[in-house]
Amino acid sequence: MAKDVHKVYVFFLIAAGLLSTLVIGIHGAGYYTTPLEDRPFHPQYISLKPTGLLGQGYGIIGSLMITVGVILYSSRKRWRALANLGRIKNWLEFHIFLCLLGPILVVYHTTFKIGGLVAVSFWSMAAVVLSGVIGRYFYVQIPKGIHGNELSSQDLVTENERIAETLRKQFGFDADLLKLIDSAALPSKPVADMGLMEVITFFVINDLTRRSRLHTLFETLERRGLQAQMLSRIRVMASRRIMLTRRIAFLQQFKKIFHYWHVVHLPFSIVMFVILSIHVGVAIAFGYTWIF
Repeated sequence: MAKDVHKVYVFFLIAAGLLSTLVIGIHGAGYYTTPLEDRPFHPQYISLKPTGLLGQGYGIIGSLMITVGVILYSSRKRWRALANLGRIKNWLEFHIFLCLLGPILVVYHTTFKIGGLVAVSFWSMAAVVLSGVIGRYFYVQIPKGIHGNELSSQDLVTENERIAETLRKQFGFDADLLKLIDSAALPSKPVADMGLMEVITFFVINDLTRRSRLHTLFETLERRGLQAQMLSRIRVMASRRIMLTRRIAFLQQFKKIFHYWHVVHLPFSIVMFVILSIHVGVAIAFGYTWIF
């Protein structure tokens, strides 16, 4: 998928998710904000209650979106026959779209009233969504090739050396300037001695403060009389080197963290689908078959 097409694709997913959430929320705002004891007398009660045409529809469509999102992404990761069918990154983005908008529709289905056995499924779903957001952050820290295969430390080192060589030959970087860039990528203590929360905290703070910590570097380059266009190219390459240096240092830690994340994420997903299946089965048994 070309870069510009990918931007349109991501924009469409974000716009569709936000627009759907807002339209449904605005349409039912009056009902959702009405006290529970007064809702049966509200004009939208028949359609928006959990067994109503719209209310039940939100639940069915939301549940299908979650199910399809999980099946599609899991199939793309595990079936060799699908290995060349698009980049794994694009599949992940579609998976995230379905598994974020789906739970939002399920929340509208509940009319913000959670109780009984379904509450276990709902909170499991909430845990899956939250852990999924965290897992996405872990996932992007593990470098991937164009087809989604994990890159080795040697692949990263090779690219990092290529960037260093370009900075030396084209822009006259010396060892001190390269060291200044690398210092912005690494923690003050050995990576092997850092715990989980220390690693995550370092990454978040490092991302937020990267620009300010590179300010000294660019002040030095400006004093050398480099043109603005050259400084812009250097900024891009320096940011890339920081990211690569950081990922090389933390690669094994993040692989381990991502493994443990699966241990947490999977049980919540199983509980959610088991109770969801029971909920759907009971609803069908009592005749709540929506429009079918």
